[in-house]
Amino acid sequence: MRRNTRGFTLIELLVVIAIIAVLIGLLLPAVQKVREAASRTKCQNNLKQFGLAMHNYESANGKLPRSRPFDLAGNRMSWTIVVLDYVEQGNLERLYNKTIPWNAGSNAVTGRQAVPTFMCPSAPLARRAAAGTGTALDGNVMGPLDYLVMHRLRNRFYTANGIANPNGTADHNGALSQNTETPLQNISDGTSNTLMFLEDGGRPNWYLLGRDQGTLLPRPEGFGWTDPDGAAGSMDGTDSTTGAINGGSGTGRCIMNCNNDSEPYSLHPTGINVGLADGSTRFLPSGISAATFAALLTAKAGDVLGSDF
Repeated sequence: MRRNTRGFTLIELLVVIAIIAVLIGLLLPAVQKVREAASRTKCQNNLKQFGLAMHNYESANGKLPRSRPFDLAGNRMSWTIVVLDYVEQGNLERLYNKTIPWNAGSNAVTGRQAVPTFMCPSAPLARRAAAGTGTALDGNVMGPLDYLVMHRLRNRFYTANGIANPNGTADHNGALSQNTETPLQNISDGTSNTLMFLEDGGRPNWYLLGRDQGTLLPRPEGFGWTDPDGAAGSMDGTDSTTGAINGGSGTGRCIMNCNNDSEPYSLHPTGINVGLADGSTRFLPSGISAATFAALLTAKAGDVLGSDF
């Protein structure tokens, strides 16, 4: 006997494909959200490691280091150098030559090493090669640093945002100062109320308002974890329309994610990760008020945090 077999019709096949496409469309955003949540957690864990490293350094030395410490020859170096031993990178610390500048000789080679603790998974893996520095860095991709010490809050940030400056018209130091070492007890605003680290991701690739500009940062800095200028900076605020850094013109109302040129910036969609001086970490939403953010950046201004923290 002959048995009749019936296959799928074209319409049935198209319906099945359409159903699969709809399911993929529903699942993909969920997968991306889970992936981003994991990346954000990893970022926070890196900041936690920095906080613990700084506390171990302070226990051993009685003070926190400068944001840009001096090496044995009087050259500025990155704060990352002094904590390498405390984040299980002692071998790299021993390779770093503290008698020559960070961008010369063997240090320019050591700085090419990518250190996972210094990188946020949400930031791009591919970074552009250094250029325009006139040093041994040029033409080389340096090991990225997606985090920043904000060692100064400028008065122009207060002015742009209509906030009263507790120090008149003077700038404020952060938890780490560029010019002095800081005992923890000198952070009189409280270590749980003061930022020590925050995200500044993607450098030296230049990002404005969520878009890679296809070039390096306009200033020759941000070239990885050995770059003292790229590891610490001052808070100015940026223009929320153009991303331009506030130069005193009063356009510095954007707090985060408008420009990664030494301003708070992450590749997370709704805010940035920060590390506090007590070693804890938080995720700050992009809607945080300028007054609260200013209070978080100052170490001994006597200001009070808002209810949005």
